[in-house]
Amino acid sequence: MSALAEVLVRPGEPSKLDLTSAGATAYLNHLTSLHLPQLLAEPTNLSSTSSQLTNALTNLCTTSYPTFLSLHTTTADLTSTLSSFSGTLDGLLCDIPDLETSARALSSEITSVQSERRRAALVLEHSAKLQDVLELPLLAETCVRNGFFQEALDLAAHAASLAARFPTLPVVQDIHAEVDGAVRILLAQLLSMLREPAKLPVLFKAVNFLRRMQVLSEEQLALAFLTGRLETLDIALDAIALEKKGIEREREKEAWVRYMKRFVDAWREGVHDVVTQYTAIFLERHPTGDGSSCFEALQALLPAFSVHLLARLLTALKEALPHIPDPTALTSLLTQLTYCSTSFARVGLDFRLLLPPLFANAVVHAVTREFSTASEAFVGSIKSNQAKAPRLWLVSSASALPLPPDDVLVGLAHSPPGYIASYPPIANLMNALLSTLNSLRLLAPISILPELVRSLDDALVISTCAFLDYARAPTSREEDTRTVLRASGTVFVRAFVPFMRRALAEGVYGISVDAAEAKMNPRLKEVMQELNVRLEE
Repeated sequence: MSALAEVLVRPGEPSKLDLTSAGATAYLNHLTSLHLPQLLAEPTNLSSTSSQLTNALTNLCTTSYPTFLSLHTTTADLTSTLSSFSGTLDGLLCDIPDLETSARALSSEITSVQSERRRAALVLEHSAKLQDVLELPLLAETCVRNGFFQEALDLAAHAASLAARFPTLPVVQDIHAEVDGAVRILLAQLLSMLREPAKLPVLFKAVNFLRRMQVLSEEQLALAFLTGRLETLDIALDAIALEKKGIEREREKEAWVRYMKRFVDAWREGVHDVVTQYTAIFLERHPTGDGSSCFEALQALLPAFSVHLLARLLTALKEALPHIPDPTALTSLLTQLTYCSTSFARVGLDFRLLLPPLFANAVVHAVTREFSTASEAFVGSIKSNQAKAPRLWLVSSASALPLPPDDVLVGLAHSPPGYIASYPPIANLMNALLSTLNSLRLLAPISILPELVRSLDDALVISTCAFLDYARAPTSREEDTRTVLRASGTVFVRAFVPFMRRALAEGVYGISVDAAEAKMNPRLKEVMQELNVRLEE
């Protein structure tokens, strides 16, 4: 085939045919496969085929020239358009980096806007739920103000759960903090309820809510309860104590009696309420497991609290009893306290053994004061009649001066000798002393008898000394004056003094003076001997 191609190409002349192409190679292969006749007829066939093709092409050009013209125009336009597009595309490719940079800058600028829009859209979508969450603090405060404690605690629990679920959201944490503020208000309100004069159901409800809040242990809660009830009781007792102030002097004794009766009533009612309320709220809960130690601590608080309240009562009694000289009032007050102690014995607060010493001291103080008042009145009577003759004021009648019998201890201890009435100053002194003894009969503790004997002897010493001084300096030395003084002194020493000591021991206590071991005051014995000597002179 290469040799055939070389034959067909004239040497030294450039060939217009590409005999190396695939079509040329195939046609040369076809020629080599022809026989000689066919090969000789090949030029004719080629010429005929060329003529046919020329005619067909001529007909095609004649019939389809508009198409060719349109195709030519379109091709030219397409070429110019492609050239313009190519230039524009090159410019676009040059502008793409700047566009990308601007797009990135725009994207960074609108990211925050998009975030805000998405956030606003999310808020709008969940606006109802968000409003419910935002209203939690207001609802909690409203519930606290209106007394809906259960609902307030439920809202606080809901806020706490939201804060635990969303620990990084400031809004949720702020809401939780505001709800905690409402809960603190609730805590203060519940604690204030413990300081109000409330009954058991209200206090039980308050304590249960405090337990649910879990801000105080059981012991701290019990201590807060007792502190609040103590404050309430103190307010009630202080209000009663204010009544003592501003009382007139002449009505001071009655004011003290009235004050103590009201004080004891308020104390009894308040302490009984506290003890029963504390028992029902804290001690009726049966301990289990480790709670037994806590239960023992709760049990220990109540006796300490009761001792404190009892000390308050005893302090008030120590203050008031010296101002109540009337044994009748003391007896009434002691009866009231005895009934009160008996009622408290059912809850283990029997304080009857603490009362006798207080009332015994009050009786001693009152009786001693009355004895002293009577003796001072007798001394005052002597001083006021110092310048008068004894027959003018010391006896009722100087013509009849009855004297005591040899045995003055014969007769009733509670019935004074009738002849003493002939000596008015001595009779007045005896009446004053006997009035005190009659009042003493209502409340006469046996333990204070020796003290009462000493007080009576002291009063008798004062009276005897005053009479002795008067007898030593008589207004005149007349016989009737000496007779009156001798008779009055004899009645005073032999009848009045022994009878008064016997009236105290036997008339009030029903025992003899000797059995009572009531030895006479040495000073009294001394002045009586001096008076006897003076009378003998």
